[in-house]
Amino acid sequence: MAVPKPQAHSPASYVGTLVGESTSREFRLAVAADALREQDIIAVDAELHRPEDGSVEPIRVWAKVQRVERLNPLFPSEAGHELAATRTNPFDTVLSLSREMVTAVCAVLGAEPLDGKVGKLDHLRYPAQPASTAYRPAPEDVARVVLGDLADRRNRSLDIATLANRPDVNVSADGHAIVTRHLAILAMTGAGKSWAARRIIEQLAAKNYPIVIFDPHGDYTGLTEVEGLQGRVQRYFARFPLFDEDSETVAEIVDSLGYPLSDTMRTRFGDVFEAARSFLADDPAERRDRVRWLADTLHRADITEIGVETNMWLVARIAEAGELVLRSDDPAERQQLEDWGWRGFTTYSKQDVRTLEAIKKRTYRAAAALSQMERQSRKIAGEAQPLPTNRQELVRYGRISVISLAGYTSDFQATIYSIIANDIFEARVREELRLPVLLLLEEAHNFAPGQAYTPAERRAITTTKQIAQEGRKFRVGLILVSQRPSRLDETTLSQCNSFIIMRMVNPADQSYVRKVIESLGEDEARMLPDLEVGEAILSGQFTSLPILVKIKPPESKGEREETDAFEELERIHAAPAQ
Repeated sequence: MAVPKPQAHSPASYVGTLVGESTSREFRLAVAADALREQDIIAVDAELHRPEDGSVEPIRVWAKVQRVERLNPLFPSEAGHELAATRTNPFDTVLSLSREMVTAVCAVLGAEPLDGKVGKLDHLRYPAQPASTAYRPAPEDVARVVLGDLADRRNRSLDIATLANRPDVNVSADGHAIVTRHLAILAMTGAGKSWAARRIIEQLAAKNYPIVIFDPHGDYTGLTEVEGLQGRVQRYFARFPLFDEDSETVAEIVDSLGYPLSDTMRTRFGDVFEAARSFLADDPAERRDRVRWLADTLHRADITEIGVETNMWLVARIAEAGELVLRSDDPAERQQLEDWGWRGFTTYSKQDVRTLEAIKKRTYRAAAALSQMERQSRKIAGEAQPLPTNRQELVRYGRISVISLAGYTSDFQATIYSIIANDIFEARVREELRLPVLLLLEEAHNFAPGQAYTPAERRAITTTKQIAQEGRKFRVGLILVSQRPSRLDETTLSQCNSFIIMRMVNPADQSYVRKVIESLGEDEARMLPDLEVGEAILSGQFTSLPILVKIKPPESKGEREETDAFEELERIHAAPAQ
């Protein structure tokens, strides 16, 4: 049977010739200087012999350049040492410096029929022949192999990047894999992780997928200015949902923001908190009467004018009111407070006066600190709406809901996140929420830390783990964005099946990423410290194979996009004083 001849390729596409040992996993190419770069994708035409019928099938073997080696056999190391010792420039000698041997070590990705109509690579079971010619494939062929069957499923493809070494090859990612099997975007500060996240968010928004973003720093503010997203991005400022918490958690908050509570104070604090929770009656007339009583008891006429809200100030004022009632020792008022929900107040002794006074002072201090955080968060959020009590309102077809958490400490951010995310997840589990949803966690190591030191962190980890492990069943997806992957919970990160990994210098982070991400090869991992801003390694289920790409710029800008510090100084100096 005649053996088919390999296809002819243009001289411009030629990159090298197979030399030395060739295996089904790796081969070496003799290449011209500057012909290839690390992570380039190349191809070799080969033949697959079928012993069962004696036929020969022409195939194309695909490979990726892992490293490039340069050697000059006419410039031995001994000569180099001699020149160094005599401080002689090699170019001033008669030594040959131009006869370099450049070798590219290539990892085999797989093989396909030479007609290249499939887009899915089979395992290579027999190595390509030495002396075979390697070439740079056409852009459409590279895109077909990188995308796999995604090329025929445009409804789920996201246009996010180009190959780093070949800007003419567009790289799309499988959006279905992102929203159902979770994505992690990992990089050091300034490497472009929020840039990549915004590009993906904009692409998903074009497909009307509901997204809820937990934004600690204002990185997603600019989404509101994207022309194609006008009217579809809603920003919310978050007030701390104090009365969604139990008394022990609120006592921890008072401990951290005020002064520590003693064991006796903690026992009474539970009563105070429950009394505050039940103080504001549902009936408007009854509510007005109670607020008027509180204003009279505390001698604070302004309370009647400005009203009372369900916050830490209310807890402090109820503690103060209880203290004053005990001091006056009026049985009727004691009974009234107990009737309004202060459990066991009629049995309190005179010794409890000092306890309530101490609780009052600590709670007022905590209220002032929490109020300052809320004001700061509200100011940073700008033109934003208050967070709806019905969390399902955050999930709408074609809607991006950005929850601004700036201004709060990481503990408070974790608490707000866990309450909202848990409500959304539970609504999906109970089928009260019809639409699927994707949750994006910026600074994800604060919402799913590897080690929890506070109740807020423990609850946030529990929530995130549950969504990571069970979210696929209920169509709740996660995007984790972190600059400190080594501080992320390992179980949560391991549940992500797709990864965008950008520049990473910290050895602990590099080691952790290698350990947790099975799809990341050693050669790719070694590149992490040297990646340019915006460059990334895509790995996992949302691409056919690990590849080095350049993320395309998003349309939106983050609130913290850096400008030149000295230009900013001159701009402010030149501006007229307000």
